[in-house]
Amino acid sequence: MAQQQLETLFEFPCQFPIKAMAHKEVNLSEIVRAALTEVGVNPDTAEMQSRESSGGKFLSVTAIFTAQSKSQLDQLYQILSTHPEVKMVL
Repeated sequence: MAQQQLETLFEFPCQFPIKAMAHKEVNLSEIVRAALTEVGVNPDTAEMQSRESSGGKFLSVTAIFTAQSKSQLDQLYQILSTHPEVKMVL
């Protein structure tokens, strides 16, 4: 098995959705766009979807983009999960 296959079950490049959640007042779309840019993804090529929580307190942003490698995904998760305004990343 190739090393990449040992690290993950994904075959790269692949379409990948990442979801971040934050309080509604936060400009979460811009945070996600900046994180995508930082890992080398043009945010204009990502499909972005926003959704407010049922209670109206939180907002989630899902970005569907073409991931190039596991390390790129790991870096993106790290950037988003350590951002002080982001509450959760899935």
